[in-house]
Amino acid sequence: MRNKLLPAGLLILALFTASTLILTQPVINQVKKEVQKSTRIMAELFSGLIISAIEQQSVADVLKEGLKDIDFPVIVTDNMGIPRAWKNIGVDPNKFSAKDLEKPEKLKNDPDYKKLLWTLGRLSKLHEPVKIVKDGNVVGYIYYGDPPILNYLRVLPLLLLLVAILSFLGLFWAAKSIQTYQLETLWVNFAKGLAHQMGTPVSSLYGWYEYLKLDPNVDQSVVEEMGKDLERMKSILRRFSKIGNGGKLQEVNLKSMIEETIEELKKRFLKGVKVTTDLEDDIIVFGDKELLSWAIENLVKNAYEARRDDNPHIHIELKKRGDKKIIRVIDNGKGIPKDKRKLLFKKSFSTKEKGWGMGLVLTRRIIEETHGGKIYLQKSEPLSETIFVIEL
Repeated sequence: MRNKLLPAGLLILALFTASTLILTQPVINQVKKEVQKSTRIMAELFSGLIISAIEQQSVADVLKEGLKDIDFPVIVTDNMGIPRAWKNIGVDPNKFSAKDLEKPEKLKNDPDYKKLLWTLGRLSKLHEPVKIVKDGNVVGYIYYGDPPILNYLRVLPLLLLLVAILSFLGLFWAAKSIQTYQLETLWVNFAKGLAHQMGTPVSSLYGWYEYLKLDPNVDQSVVEEMGKDLERMKSILRRFSKIGNGGKLQEVNLKSMIEETIEELKKRFLKGVKVTTDLEDDIIVFGDKELLSWAIENLVKNAYEARRDDNPHIHIELKKRGDKKIIRVIDNGKGIPKDKRKLLFKKSFSTKEKGWGMGLVLTRRIIEETHGGKIYLQKSEPLSETIFVIEL
């Protein structure tokens, strides 16, 4: 599903972006032209109003009154290019007096005057200055820039593209979340259904087991082994029932739980593998002992099934680090391929040819959803060291 979702989403994103640019770009370009045209017309109109002000060295007063509603940057100079007045350039229009401006050499080290000259140079590159003409002679210039709205219009296509990308990523994340939720819901419902459907035949088998225990003609060692298998089946059904209903939380001694789990697994399948532990005492968590045992079993079973041919080794650690209780399952087996690691805990995954591969999905649910903890693959180097970590 995900492999089909990504190309389809990219196609939708491309179509949305292209259609947005096709529809909006002509409008944006036209608005930009109209704004620039209006700005130049206003600059030319003001050039006529300040002719006398240039000669009287009172440009600042004229600008203060005449340009009070202008929102674009503007600098008025005399015919020598010396600034006489300005607005919207980040320098206080009243910073320098008319007498100060008549002697610019004294202002050359002033940071605001430097900024004024730098802005003048920048504006001269944006637009050709408007000449202030009187009796056929140029008596000054108006340098002007674009109003803030043009800066917004310039980045509007990028903003639209960003919105499209964020929308796509949001939809893609939602689709992935829905997919994961549907997968987990499927397996939780399956677990509940399995526990319910298998309950009746297992109860019936228990009845036959009790009957055989009383029959003197039946080898009781066989009956005893049958009882162990029935207890195992009963435990599995309880686990499936709990994973579907959340489990019952109470105090759990992690060391005892892990030791009991490992001993049980040694009887069942941990053959030919060196199993070691390093478990701290008196580490208690509030949880469901049976489900936590199942989570450990899944990790150990995965390590066992991925074991190497020579000298296989599984090591289980239990440590307390501040408020965290850390369980690490370490093996020297075949490891997890790099291209498969993203699948861990998210979907059915197995390195074996047979099997459902749902162990890690259910383990993640036990640790993270039922117990509010965290589980992750810390490291995987084939035939060297693979480490799964549980934090509670």
